Amino acid sequence: MPQTFRKTDNGRQALSTRQPPLSRPVRNLLLLIDGQRSDEALLSMLSSPDLGPGAFAQLLELGLIEAVTDGAPSGAPSGAGPGDAAPPPADAGPAATRTPPPPDEPEQAQPAEAPGAAQGRRPSAFARLSQGMRSMLQAQQESPREVSAGLAEVIKCAAVGDAEFFAWLESQLDALRARESNAVAHAVQRFPELRAQIESQDRKLQRAPSPLSFGTRLGGVIESLVGYGQYLHGETVGLGMWLSTALGEDLGVQSPASAARLRDVLVRAGLPTRLPRVAAARWLELLPVDRDGPQGMLELVLLEEVGRPQVRRVPPSAVLEALDKAGALSSG
Repeated sequence: MPQTFRKTDNGRQALSTRQPPLSRPVRNLLLLIDGQRSDEALLSMLSSPDLGPGAFAQLLELGLIEAVTDGAPSGAPSGAGPGDAAPPPADAGPAATRTPPPPDEPEQAQPAEAPGAAQGRRPSAFARLSQGMRSMLQAQQESPREVSAGLAEVIKCAAVGDAEFFAWLESQLDALRARESNAVAHAVQRFPELRAQIESQDRKLQRAPSPLSFGTRLGGVIESLVGYGQYLHGETVGLGMWLSTALGEDLGVQSPASAARLRDVLVRAGLPTRLPRVAAARWLELLPVDRDGPQGMLELVLLEEVGRPQVRRVPPSAVLEALDKAGALSSG
């Protein structure tokens, strides 16, 4: 019969102090226990082969949880509250006023033909640039934050499609952020070419998801967690790449050296890197899990190395572990 549990004061303290030490799966379970979801529902959410009913017995024996009976805990009320709401991101500037694109789709500028252009003609490279990239070609009233957000799309394309272009970005980031004409001219030429090449391969190979979804699925979750307007779309893509890189490194997909390169580029591009701190259950509710089959999994694009993406099916518990390491899980 399903049973519901809630954290005790000792349980919340254990999450803060990490004492007593718990295995990663059991710690994830403790994070999720909220006095509302049954033990069966929690095990289903985590979809971890390392967890079973014995995990609840272990937490009970340690005094970290207590059973809820008839809507009330079996012991004294512990005063546990709901999960923390996500605070405004410290790294982000003022809220952006624009309509966000769908979270799972790469951001694209709308094609804009010059007056009198023939219908059906391929849009110009300028028209295909993301908004942040175009801001580098326009007047200086555009904010550095907009430029950084646009660079996130360029970084993403290079990371999944062209190791040589990524290496060029590493050497020219400062020049791009300063809008130096030679650096901007090369980026303006290469970025839409590379994106078009990747999209062409997607159609030819019938790839789904596209390598261009690197960072965008998890970025879309972050955008939903904090609310639209807290971040620019490119900033959420950057945070999604940051989390995807941590996940790839944890899973042994991406080498530490490659992960360090990508993190360094995101920092130097001026993108936010601190993930919002939200309750584990809220993360799990929004993760784009494939509900088909006995265990829900996420289909994500991760990197083996720069320029070498791969699609991996990832358990939600692995995402929770990466979030926990990053300090992005509240203990509510």
